[in-house]
Amino acid sequence: MDMCSSTMSTRVKQRAVIKFLTAEKVTPTEIHRPLKAVYSDNTVDRSTVNRWVIKCCGCQPGKAISVGETSSGRPITATDNKKCKVVDDLIQNGRKITQKRIANHIGITRIE
Repeated sequence: MDMCSSTMSTRVKQRAVIKFLTAEKVTPTEIHRPLKAVYSDNTVDRSTVNRWVIKCCGCQPGKAISVGETSSGRPITATDNKKCKVVDDLIQNGRKITQKRIANHIGITRIE
């Protein structure tokens, strides 16, 4: 579990650097080089840097959405403990069950 949390915090740190440097008008290539120097094997891909830069540019300055911040739109309701238990039971009883059938059974939409 520690490995996942440390990896996630590394990604969050890199995203913060990307947001900052994007606001400073630094290109994705110029952002990726120092990230690679600091984080070496844990650096996000160049394509991820591009995607995050595009996300930051699409927002108003200072308003880009970070990990953990709430966003507008439909709330996530599929992850409560009761639904997780139902999904687990469905999978245990029939391992070939499809995502569509699970979603229909518990009353949620399936995101593709």
